[in-house]
Amino acid sequence: MNITITIEKQAKSSIVHVSGKIDATTADELENAMVELLEEQEKNIILDMEGTNYISSAGLRVLIVIAKQMYDSGHFCLCNASDNVQEIIQMSGFNVFMSIYDDLSTAKEMIAEE
Repeated sequence: MNITITIEKQAKSSIVHVSGKIDATTADELENAMVELLEEQEKNIILDMEGTNYISSAGLRVLIVIAKQMYDSGHFCLCNASDNVQEIIQMSGFNVFMSIYDDLSTAKEMIAEE
């Protein structure tokens, strides 16, 4: 199954909308899209996971890579994660070092405050 990735650039952030399964066959596509934003000096990235119902260890690796690269230089957060995806993120312990918001408007507000 493929994933759909669209990037919406806004004044204070770039929103990466992803839907579909993030697994070993699709994780590279997501990573490439987000690394491209980093290369463009984007300081704030919101990963909107509405429509994503599964994330594998390969997908989790992408989240770590981006979070590490943005740690000192910007803000990276997730929003609209399904219950299943949130459970996977929590079981892996990623929720301890990643900002996860219920919806896109909350994520935008939190970035605007930083």
